[in-house]
Amino acid sequence: MKTTALLIVPLLLLPFTTQAQELRLSGGYNGSNVREVGDAGWTGRGGYQLGADLLLGGQLFLRTGAHLVVRDLNYSYYPAGENGLPSETPSDFRYTDRSLRVPAQVGLYLLDPDEDPGLNVYAVGGPSLLYVLNTELSNDALDVETRDAQLYLGAGLGVTLGFVFLEGGYDFALNEQLSTEPTDARVNLYYLQAGVRLQLAR
Repeated sequence: MKTTALLIVPLLLLPFTTQAQELRLSGGYNGSNVREVGDAGWTGRGGYQLGADLLLGGQLFLRTGAHLVVRDLNYSYYPAGENGLPSETPSDFRYTDRSLRVPAQVGLYLLDPDEDPGLNVYAVGGPSLLYVLNTELSNDALDVETRDAQLYLGAGLGVTLGFVFLEGGYDFALNEQLSTEPTDARVNLYYLQAGVRLQLAR
């Protein structure tokens, strides 16, 4: 219910926007900031993303799209030795997941884009869903359970220059996503992406 409500709220603003349309194609870097409940073990690594977004509106706009997100994390722990004490050598595992990220966000330009400013600045915010497509683990000795659908709430800042743009943002995880014994983890995401803007209609 909470997931549905967060995704519907931005769509309710659609009647209050104009119907200008813009398609954005982008790619970039992402990182993971892990928040855990239990013994520490997860650490984030760099990943990447590729995707497309559709913007509807003018100075106030709605944004949705689809992005392939590849995340990499490490998990380390010190197994018990024969004497029952933790080993001095950690066991390390590398975890990778590939997901489809679908945002439903509201944005606002600093300047009215209908006036064709050469340089503009904007802010975006709202929920997004991450649907896990597949996962990989470097060693089957670790049992990891991954939540199939993961809900985020985030914000970003961007700049446009002609037909190109640059944007960075941070997404907060609203539910636990990775589970190992005895650790449950939420994985916040941050990203930096660049791409091209294609005007479809005004």
